Amino acid sequence: MEKQKVLKNIAGAGILITCVTGCGVFPADGKSAFDGNSALDDKPVSGGGETPVVHEEEIVVPGLKEEFEILFMADTHISLCDERDEGLLDKARARYEGFRGPSQKGAEETFRGLMEYAALEEPDLLVLGGDILDSAMWASLDFLKERLDELGLPWVYAMGNHDFEYGEEYFSEKAYTDYLPRFGSVSDTTDGYQLWEHEDFTILAVDDKSNKVSGKAADALEALCEKNKPVILVMHVPVEPLEDDVLLEESKEVWGTNQDGNSKVLLGPRSCVPDGDTRRFLDLALSEESPVVLVLAGHIHFYHRDILTGDLVQIVTGAGYENELVKVVLKP
Repeated sequence: MEKQKVLKNIAGAGILITCVTGCGVFPADGKSAFDGNSALDDKPVSGGGETPVVHEEEIVVPGLKEEFEILFMADTHISLCDERDEGLLDKARARYEGFRGPSQKGAEETFRGLMEYAALEEPDLLVLGGDILDSAMWASLDFLKERLDELGLPWVYAMGNHDFEYGEEYFSEKAYTDYLPRFGSVSDTTDGYQLWEHEDFTILAVDDKSNKVSGKAADALEALCEKNKPVILVMHVPVEPLEDDVLLEESKEVWGTNQDGNSKVLLGPRSCVPDGDTRRFLDLALSEESPVVLVLAGHIHFYHRDILTGDLVQIVTGAGYENELVKVVLKP
């Protein structure tokens, strides 16, 4: 857990970075954030020569006719800023530094490497589970869209708690009206969720709403429950497991507790207590009759696999800025 404690200290300190020279985007060391050697060796590499940490999982999906591969990542916390968001330069400078990777690469270079790995792996779908960006800054959004377009794979993007924050605007009305729409080129931001349909299953990607889900997302899951088709949930914030307390206790150790002694980074009765819509959503997902066969989550910056209830698996990916991702093979 020592590494996890370090992650907590980094995030708690609130330190990340970028500065502008003319129209360019540059980190604090003066080297261009878009420079750097990402040449491929005979192995998949990431972040300019580092092999990514890939957690490989297999999940049986009833009715699936052939294997389907998903690459899942979250929490890359890319923080690039230019003169279009000049008021965020100081915050971006601090945040950039806090999310350097294991070899001190900037988050955007680590993300480049993860995209290189994805290009070699050629999964059927790339799933982005939130906090891919650290704020809704145009330079970060341009960089992200360019990398996704270069990759040329289908993707699904669920919003995290940092993606569309902007300065002091954090889940505020202004954040929703002014900054969330900036993500329109990479995600459907209208209803707090999006659906990705496969012939044999459906992916429901749910945006984080300050440790809640929207009523429309709960309605969407309720409608899916009426169909005879497996569902994979993508959520930024993990669900508190009902079967054991391992994730609950680890989350407390890494991120601390709130004033009630609850986990601050999970959804559940001993964590971030759900509101009405979120409770309805979780009840549907965790019921014995639920079509949900897998939950993918991020947010806590360390990898974990658990059973939520019955045989429902939840996979939480480690932090993308730490060069981690999950490869999930869905099997008939």
